[in-house]
Amino acid sequence: MLSSLGIYVDKNLIKYAKLKKVKDSYKLESFNVEVFEDLKEALVKVINETNSHKIPICINISNELYNYFDVFSVLEKKDITKSLDIEFEMLCSDKGYDHKSLESRYVLRDNKENIDKYKSIYISANKNEIQDQIKALSNYKLYSMTPVTTSITNLIENKEKENIAIINIETETKITTVIDGQIHRIDVLDSGMEDVVEKINRLEMSWKKAYDACKNITIYNNNETKSLDENENEYIDIVMPVLYKIANESKKIINGYKEKIDKVFITGMGATINNIDIYFQDFLKHQKVEILKPFFVDPTSLNVQAKEYIEVNSAIALALDGVGFINKDLNFAPFSKLSSIETIVNSKEDFDIKNWKQYIKGPYTIQEKVLLRAIAVFLIATIGYMGTSGIVSKKIERQIKNAEINIEETTKQIADIDNQLSQIQSHTSTYATLIGSVDALNQAATVTGEERVIAKNAIPNLLNKIMFIIPQQVQITSIKNTDDKHIVIEAVSEKYEQLGYFVARIKSDNILTDIQSTSGTKSDSLVQITIEGDLP
Repeated sequence: MLSSLGIYVDKNLIKYAKLKKVKDSYKLESFNVEVFEDLKEALVKVINETNSHKIPICINISNELYNYFDVFSVLEKKDITKSLDIEFEMLCSDKGYDHKSLESRYVLRDNKENIDKYKSIYISANKNEIQDQIKALSNYKLYSMTPVTTSITNLIENKEKENIAIINIETETKITTVIDGQIHRIDVLDSGMEDVVEKINRLEMSWKKAYDACKNITIYNNNETKSLDENENEYIDIVMPVLYKIANESKKIINGYKEKIDKVFITGMGATINNIDIYFQDFLKHQKVEILKPFFVDPTSLNVQAKEYIEVNSAIALALDGVGFINKDLNFAPFSKLSSIETIVNSKEDFDIKNWKQYIKGPYTIQEKVLLRAIAVFLIATIGYMGTSGIVSKKIERQIKNAEINIEETTKQIADIDNQLSQIQSHTSTYATLIGSVDALNQAATVTGEERVIAKNAIPNLLNKIMFIIPQQVQITSIKNTDDKHIVIEAVSEKYEQLGYFVARIKSDNILTDIQSTSGTKSDSLVQITIEGDLP
């Protein structure tokens, strides 16, 4: 049996999850979200409450930097490290960074464009911040310090079968893209939940209330009825512009890859907003969008509510590092305090530690010492041979695989070109006709452009603004640009007050100026009004 405590620190928020592994099954023993003022006190409180004094503790690094370098694949590990360090020092010199104040780790991935080189993701973090966390956990078994952007892939089983992107919406938004089972790139967006929580905090005067308010927000589409609970969507106007930016930036990144991304997962603080997956699906038309759930948790179980463990996904991912999922190349922690005996037991759960101690207990005879030394030499030689042959075999397999991929892609491209050529030849006469039509349209567009009174984006911008303020029960039946910048809007609703609210929002948000509206005429159960005004 193995246990591990994952702690995710984000600004003034701590998410934690204590995980137990028994053979091939996993269980969350405890998890929660806490707001803190003093980090050291908060860490001690979490460890005491979860009784995690003697188990591995896995925590994230913060404010990390991501850079990307190419390096020759024939180099040995130490030479690769030295080459990447030199590249990073040169980059720091160009950007004015102090590279001595940064601690760095890297991970390598295959390079389809050049099989003689690896692509590296080079991750750096502030040494002082790392030391502060190490000092705060000096009395406990600090096992790992890793970027949550890389550990978050622990939550997905069989990720090598699909190309995926994980959008982790915490105070910052970070996208981890996995292609062919390898982390391909990590992107940090400009928008995150920090803007939302800070604005709500200024109104509520409480970080905890601000965080909880986000979980009560529901995004409705046009076919859904809004909740009668007024508190549920109290801060929807604060949240939606931020989500729009995140979704738009995510779309550009995900659709910008040559490789098709099959599936997109949403996780983090933003994943607690109801229907956020449906909202992102409207932006990501070519991918399936899902809320990220840990692979070992049964979503149909009545014992655990989905939203409860989804909000601590980052902590669960880190806890999985402590039970065997860690990528050691990305561990910023110093050598683990776990003894060699504990490490062996961690790798074999059924081992009896008391009996093992008896086996290693001395003293030994001269013959036993000679025999042990001979066995050690034999094992070292065998491991060295196996390691060398394994590396060579992997390189050969990698090159064969890359060659097969290149042949397949080339064959596909040739077939596509043949198909396109056939289509072009069959539509030659159609294109000739279209050319004449295009010329005529160009002349008309020139005249229209010269006579244009309002900016070409004015109407789309108007519609976009109206989309965010129109009440659910109001329906627009007509929008006309009658003269210059003059706009006439006809709208209907079952209630006068809904139409009045709509007119008031148009005025207060300065969507139109010099606004005039009719008092409203009622036909059957609907009230109709006409709103007139000029574009600002």
